[in-house]
Amino acid sequence: MSAVWKANEDLYRKLLTERYGPLDHLEAERYPMVEETTESGMGASEEQWRRQVRGIAVRYGWRLQYHTADSRRSDPGWPDEVFGHLDQHRTLFVEFKTDAGRIRPAQREWLAHLADSGFEVAIWRPRDLHTVLRVLGPARQRATLPPNFRRPTP
Repeated sequence: MSAVWKANEDLYRKLLTERYGPLDHLEAERYPMVEETTESGMGASEEQWRRQVRGIAVRYGWRLQYHTADSRRSDPGWPDEVFGHLDQHRTLFVEFKTDAGRIRPAQREWLAHLADSGFEVAIWRPRDLHTVLRVLGPARQRATLPPNFRRPTP
């Protein structure tokens, strides 16, 4: 087990324990760990990271998910994934980036517009796993753009 995966697993267990108390066998079945794969954690490509988060979303009941499979023929800037949670009446727009990835101007414009229109909008990188778990999981934290997000200039 890699050190990064171990740290993520420990954080995940800590968050669950804070929310639900000590984890016993039944809770471990109800809130399973994300399985370790080559797609987990730091150093993952944007696509690997997106797939990992999509798996987490499914485990927490985010049944509605949309991803444009081939964005080369689409208008630029639309977020990578849209999640919908029917029971919570929430819609979440997410742009996935590697830890070093940059937001393009068209992406910045769409993200700012969606956030200003009242939607939950996030930019998630592998280092943001703790935030992902708080937003998608039982804590139901509202997704927001990072504090250092630069709004597009007109």
